Amino acid sequence: MAFAILPPELRNLCRRLTASKTEQLPVILPSLLKDLLRCREPLSKPQETKASESSSESAVLVHKLKTQISSLLNSRTTQGRFVGVALVKAVAETGGWECLRTSGPWVGGLLTILQRKDPAVVKELCIVTIVKIYSLMHAYPTLVREIVTPTLTTFASACLHILKPPVSSKAVKIPHSLVETIFEALSTLIPLFPTTLRQYASKIRAETRSYIAPTISDGVIVPSSLQASSRRLAIRLHMTAAKGGDSTEWAKHIDGLIKAFHSTADQVFRAVHETWESTSGHLPGAALQQVDFDKEPQGGSTSADELPPWTGIYAGSERIIGLLEFIGDYLRCRTKVAVTIPVSTILDIVTRISSIIPPIPGREKSASIQMNPAVGREEKDELWAVFPDIQSAIIRLLYTMTQRLGRNFLPVAQESLEQLLRMFESSYRLPETRTITFLLTKELLQLSGPTMAKLTVESLALVIKACCRDLLGSAGHLKCSRQSASAAQDGLKTKSIAQNADAFLSSKAEDEYISVSLTADHISAAAALLTTLFSHVPQQHLPSSLRAHMLRTAILSQNRDAQVASVLHPARDKSGRAPQVILPYLTRQFPHDESVEILRFNFRPLATGFKTDIMDIDDDSVKDEPEGQPLSNGFSFDRPFEPAPGNPRSVTADTTMTVETRASPPPTRVVEPVVKAPNPFLPKPSSETVIRSEEERTVVVQPPPSSLPLKRKSQDADEDITVSKRVEIDRATTTISASTSAPAPVAINAPSRAPATSGVGAAQDDEESSDNESVHLNMELDSDSEPDSDDDDADGAEEV
Repeated sequence: MAFAILPPELRNLCRRLTASKTEQLPVILPSLLKDLLRCREPLSKPQETKASESSSESAVLVHKLKTQISSLLNSRTTQGRFVGVALVKAVAETGGWECLRTSGPWVGGLLTILQRKDPAVVKELCIVTIVKIYSLMHAYPTLVREIVTPTLTTFASACLHILKPPVSSKAVKIPHSLVETIFEALSTLIPLFPTTLRQYASKIRAETRSYIAPTISDGVIVPSSLQASSRRLAIRLHMTAAKGGDSTEWAKHIDGLIKAFHSTADQVFRAVHETWESTSGHLPGAALQQVDFDKEPQGGSTSADELPPWTGIYAGSERIIGLLEFIGDYLRCRTKVAVTIPVSTILDIVTRISSIIPPIPGREKSASIQMNPAVGREEKDELWAVFPDIQSAIIRLLYTMTQRLGRNFLPVAQESLEQLLRMFESSYRLPETRTITFLLTKELLQLSGPTMAKLTVESLALVIKACCRDLLGSAGHLKCSRQSASAAQDGLKTKSIAQNADAFLSSKAEDEYISVSLTADHISAAAALLTTLFSHVPQQHLPSSLRAHMLRTAILSQNRDAQVASVLHPARDKSGRAPQVILPYLTRQFPHDESVEILRFNFRPLATGFKTDIMDIDDDSVKDEPEGQPLSNGFSFDRPFEPAPGNPRSVTADTTMTVETRASPPPTRVVEPVVKAPNPFLPKPSSETVIRSEEERTVVVQPPPSSLPLKRKSQDADEDITVSKRVEIDRATTTISASTSAPAPVAINAPSRAPATSGVGAAQDDEESSDNESVHLNMELDSDSEPDSDDDDADGAEEV
């Protein structure tokens, strides 16, 4: 379907640009851009350089629109130039190559605006527009040669000129938003045109120096977004190296960061005696001998190749955190060539941080690290105040490595998990530490969780408890014990404390539930970790109480994935049973979920344990507990037909059947039903044998499967429930068919019978002997039968 050649928006756009005043254009700019984006067809159509009388109306309007935009770029008012820059960007994006090839004058006008003293918002929009045009032209070598190459150096020089600090102190400093826009622009253009921008690499690195890892010693607050953009730009500067030197330059930069980290850590950690031994050749003892304890910790340099100077523990900790994040960005950013990641040196940093164990109340002093007596108490307190933030930063670096290396991180996954648990034990009180710990633990469990030993799984107890506590707290199910007034004042003098009058209102100390406010990322990380704990950890190594706490958390927090994982990976005891099955809770919470429905219809206890040890169930109780009477006129499959009442021969045949059915499976007996909760997940027997007596007749019927509770004998270890009952039914049916095919003898002096159920039950001890006697009795009666036995045979055949 072809679109209209001349959309009405194009004519309306030209009319509004001509009729509106320049001061009113910024107000109607959104509607102008909306109309312009709908004119893709005429803008992308080949047009003549100059419009003539023979040109189509579409070509005339497009030429008129471009002329109006050019006049706005050269406008004397700021509003006109701002609208002109915005329209140039929209036309370049909409028109494609046809508009790009004629955008040379527009690029020159944008560079002129960039060098003028216009407001920062106009310059930001101008930079974004130029970068967009350069990026679109990268696919067309001809346009790159004609437009980009001659103007790119002018653009880079204009950006660096803006970044220069003002000479006069009265001059207004450029806002951080403009600096961030320039960094993002250069970071985008360096991978596209590295050769052209190679000459500006050293100047760009010097400009990013004060934004990479700022500290409080700089006296300036740098936004986190500006820090991230400056780091990305500094990382991509290695692409400007000569041919073949990209990977070497990248490795050189990251080695310099690691050395800067160790030199900074020597100053910040001088209050402790480190037991860490470096594998990269760094000697902390030699550096400690050069430390002057009479001065505050300090570092950095005024050189253009190093980071700015800093002084104090807080500034040093910020520099360490900034360097760790910078190393993580090096691992996260993509490169054009293959590079070698220094895994050993990075893990050396992790080992150094994790080997420092801060003092924890209640722990023995021997378990904590030794302190340096030459350092004052104030510096030690400051170190332990900032140390949790350093631990969180090193955990984030470790998490970045696991994401970058993937399965290649497996050889060091176990060691990294031990270091993580050691650091988490001292800083788990901080929510940000718990969040990143949950993320890293999930990644490590997915790598090496199924092969973990029991001791390693048990060491995860603190992380599991913290995860469950956060999920219960976010769901409003975190239990908090309320302390009574008498308990709060035990051992304290009444006059020395301020008493809480509300504590005397309730005499009982009852538990109450509280809700904890956590971020969405924190809750998501905890929920994902809980699911991974069920699916990637050997469940037999988890303590039963801890796994029960995990199941309770999954149910109360309504974590579907965790509940499904717990059902698919049950915990088995020594006998192979899986008693903790929460499928009823899962089905009740998510009745319309497709995965839950599939699990509900396919889950069987046989899949979670051995056949003989599913539950504590007695097989014989299934056969001993009959249900209600079956329908007399209903369908009965796999069982003999019931003879019609009133036929004497049928009664006689039934009497014979009573004798013959003693060879069937063990008879029923009246058993008091055991009151027990029904198990909806056990396979029910397909049929069972029940014998009843009515008017001296014995009929074998098979009612529907019993819904009474089941109980399995412990001696029946290898017999299948369904198969055993099916064999019994077949044997009973075969015996009945054999007995009814023979002539029915007349019972002589037959005593009156009790109900069949009790009579058969009383004959249980003589079962084996009665089988042989019934066979001999039938043979003797057949030999002495009267001549009218032929009629009896026919009647018997009809009854069958």
